[in-house]
Amino acid sequence: MRQCLYKKILLYGIVFLFIGASIIPNINGNIGKTINQLSNEKIANSSFKADYTNVYWKFDDCSGPTLTDSAHDYDGTIEGATWTTSGHSGCALIFDGADDYVDLNAHIYEIAQNKTDDCIYSLWFKSSSGGIIFSTTAESGYNPAMQIELIPTNGTLLFKIWTLVCGIALYSTDSYNDNQWHHAEYYFNGITANPTITLYVDNNYDNTVTHWLCEVVNDDFSKMKLGMHAVYSSDYFDGYLDDFKIIKYENGNKQVPPIIDGPTSGNPNVEYDYTFTTNDPEGDDILLYVDWDDGSNTGWIGPFGSGEAVILPHLWTTDGFYEIKARSEDSWGKSHTATYEVRIGNQAPDKPIITGPKRGETQQQITYTFQSVDYEGENVKFFIDWDDGTTTETNYFPSNTTVEVSHSWENEDDYNITARGIDSNNKNGDWSGYIIRIGDKAPYKPNIYGAVQGYPDIKYDYGIVSIDPENDNLTYDVDWGDGNIETDIGPLSSGEILPISHTWNEIGTYSIKARAKDEFDYYSDWSEHKIFVPRNKMPLDINLIDFLFEKFPQIFIVFKYILGGFNTILLEGF
Repeated sequence: MRQCLYKKILLYGIVFLFIGASIIPNINGNIGKTINQLSNEKIANSSFKADYTNVYWKFDDCSGPTLTDSAHDYDGTIEGATWTTSGHSGCALIFDGADDYVDLNAHIYEIAQNKTDDCIYSLWFKSSSGGIIFSTTAESGYNPAMQIELIPTNGTLLFKIWTLVCGIALYSTDSYNDNQWHHAEYYFNGITANPTITLYVDNNYDNTVTHWLCEVVNDDFSKMKLGMHAVYSSDYFDGYLDDFKIIKYENGNKQVPPIIDGPTSGNPNVEYDYTFTTNDPEGDDILLYVDWDDGSNTGWIGPFGSGEAVILPHLWTTDGFYEIKARSEDSWGKSHTATYEVRIGNQAPDKPIITGPKRGETQQQITYTFQSVDYEGENVKFFIDWDDGTTTETNYFPSNTTVEVSHSWENEDDYNITARGIDSNNKNGDWSGYIIRIGDKAPYKPNIYGAVQGYPDIKYDYGIVSIDPENDNLTYDVDWGDGNIETDIGPLSSGEILPISHTWNEIGTYSIKARAKDEFDYYSDWSEHKIFVPRNKMPLDINLIDFLFEKFPQIFIVFKYILGGFNTILLEGF
């Protein structure tokens, strides 16, 4: 007993340590798994347009204390940074790395992002040193915080979103503090539980990271700056900034699968044209990938404009049923896959539908039915392998005819009956399988644990458990005695407790009944458990466990998840 207690203490300690480790963000290098790619050409993004532009500081003011936003008037106040005409395109701001910044606090909620947004951060910069380029944080400065930074020590670019319990960050693979103008584009794909950040620099792929991120919403942020940390007077940027744009798709950039059009049937060695059209909701350019289902594919081709009809020819060399699969990809990733069915030449019959008993005894003649549809309506025969060294081949029957065949087995075992249809042109269809057990044993009668007395309109928890001699998975039928019957609950493993609840609405005495069924449709006997509603005087012979269930209706859930040995206690009755 003491050894069991020690094991539980050790287990809980390990669990708590694991939880603690999982919520502390990694502070060294990339947070999450970086996906290194040899090449990944960025699609020309036509989504840089007014209806999705959140903010666009063009740095074309050239003088004065205001950095003007041309999208929504989310203007910033310049503190110390100076104008220059030597920008990437016209004017730019110079930050001295000591105390220069642009204050954006007036529009923090409009600019800050939610975790569920898809965003593009596009900017031009030049520096021989580095510092924080863009920063937005909570009042505390770190929970949450989001920033773009050029690391002074090694010239790598960093994008990260951070809270006390989670974080995702991406470091560039190359260095960019070479005092040359560079164009950085960060794609933040936040529509999944594990967001992805992808970086392109000067229109070339640099790096990607995907990692879990907890919920972050825009009104968690309260301060925003260009050129320094939004809260702390540190990490000032030393260099030039120009043309900073944020594209925001609230609740995610939408994607749709391609539309496929073309012949649905044909002959082998004949080329047919198929049309693929993707109407991207945001009008993005797309790449296209087509799998012809014969071992060949197009690879990624394009880019193509949204709504552009892409015509591709293809021929199949052999008869068969083919499923063309096509998917499109914009700057955010793959859309859902579209499929299109094509039949070439003479088709084999469909896989047979096999019906019949799932169990039997040795020497027992058991009858099964086989049914298959031939696409051309040709007659079909069946070849059946009984998995005991014997086979049967039937005569031909009209397509979609139900054919009965009987068989017996000499030994107790599990057998996999397999069958396929063959049409009158000798086309072989695919195999179907059907498992039967010869000599199956029924599950043991279940035990039912729970309250024996109670009150109307109160939910009571019960535990029901059975063991199967062959260790099959089990399903349960439960009759609550008040006209409510639940069937085929599961499947659960043999010996696994079924937690289940019920409420009686009327006073009376109810007989709860339960039975188990194994994978071969063999039922146990019914077991019975009575409950008196409402409670009167407790009977003297009440079981202690049942008494606990009655006094504390929810205690079964607690037992199930806390006491690792509860299964053993319940199963002592078998």
